[in-house]
Order: sequence, then C-alpha cells, then structure tokens
Amino acid sequence: MRRRLLIILIAALFSLGISSGVPAAYAGDNAAIAVNTKDGTTVFKVAFAIRHVMGDVVDQTNGAVAYASCTDCAAVAVAFEIVLVEGNPSTVTPTNVAIAINDNCDTCVAVAEAYQFVLGTGGLVHFDHEGNKILSEIRRELHSMRKEDLTLDQLQARLDNIAARIADVLANHLVPIGNAKPTPTDTTATTTTPEETVPVTTDTTTTPTTTDATPTTTEPTTTGVTTTTGP
Repeated sequence: MRRRLLIILIAALFSLGISSGVPAAYAGDNAAIAVNTKDGTTVFKVAFAIRHVMGDVVDQTNGAVAYASCTDCAAVAVAFEIVLVEGNPSTVTPTNVAIAINDNCDTCVAVAEAYQFVLGTGGLVHFDHEGNKILSEIRRELHSMRKEDLTLDQLQARLDNIAARIADVLANHLVPIGNAKPTPTDTTATTTTPEETVPVTTDTTTTPTTTDATPTTTEPTTTGVTTTTGP
C-alpha cells in the first residue's frame, strides 16, 4: 500500500513538472516527498539543491508533496531550489509545485512548501565565502527543523526567513569566475494557480509556478505552498 501511494505521489508531482517523465533523482530536479500513514507521528522531509545550468533549456522542477492518511499525525514536505542560469538559453520554463493531501485523516495535517529561485547571471559564477557559510547554515537549519515541534505559523515564519536570506545571498554573495561578469536580466514572471480539485476522500491542492521563456535569463523568485487539515 505504501509503495502504491509513493508511486501515485511521484507520478502526480513529476507529470506536472518534467516533460520527459524522468524522476527528479535522475533528471537533476529537486523534490521533497513526505508520506505518513502512522497514527500519532510526524514525517518531515526536506530537499535543498543548487543547480548551475549552462545549456539551451532551463526546465528544472522544484516540488514538495505531503501525504497524510492516519490519525493525529502530520506530513510536512519542504523543498528549496536555487537555479543559476549561466548560459544563454532559448527556453526558460522552470516549474515550482506544492501538493498537500489528506486522505481519510482524523485531526491530521499535510503541509507542502516549495521555494524556487531562478537567477540569470550572464556568465559563470560561484558563491563567496560568506555566501557559502550562510547557505550551509540554512541547510543545517532546515534539517534541524525536523526535530522541532513547530506550529504552522512558526514553520511558515521560519521558511519565509530562510527564503529572504537566500534572496540576500543571491543579491550580494555571487562572484564571477574569471572574466565573466554577472549581468542579471529582469524578465516577466507569471504565476498560475489551477482550480482546486477535491475528490470524495482526499483534499488536494496544486500550485505550480512558471516563468516566461526569454533568449537570455530569468530572475524571479517563486513559491508554492499548500496546507490541508483533516477533520
């Protein structure tokens, strides 16, 4: 049963974001998947990735899926992805997806939060010493949160703070390699939210976010968040 649920969740996530149909673990995308079917417990999964993209296509997917089917339990999935576009792509279509599902739950909660940062640098870059230090601290903080008893409001505040710190690192701690100079180009970001679908026994919300393709780069920050609470 658990295996079947995982297959369904992974298929739902990547059918939205990866046109090739290749799972994230092999395609270089980023996903946090939390599945909880045990009463009175919490499953907290975190995924954090930094991608350097130099090809003609920027189509990375960042996704968080939380599934809860139990009593007095919680499933939390948090995904952060940084995509540094260092080339001159012709197609820029990153995807950010968050899916939270409560299935036959009693006093339970499912939380999925996905933060994706896509930055055009105009050339090869790396993080300076301070930037690497901050990102390392963020990684540790995200994983330590799994052991903390946070309310939903506290969790949201912590994640928003982390997102702000990442944005600051991208703005102030990227260093060009060699003679390359980062020259971010602003583009228009569009966010689409499909209608919510609620089957008889499952609450499901998806929030994909995409960015318009440009011949050069893109520099939006996109966030997908869904939370569902059982009766």
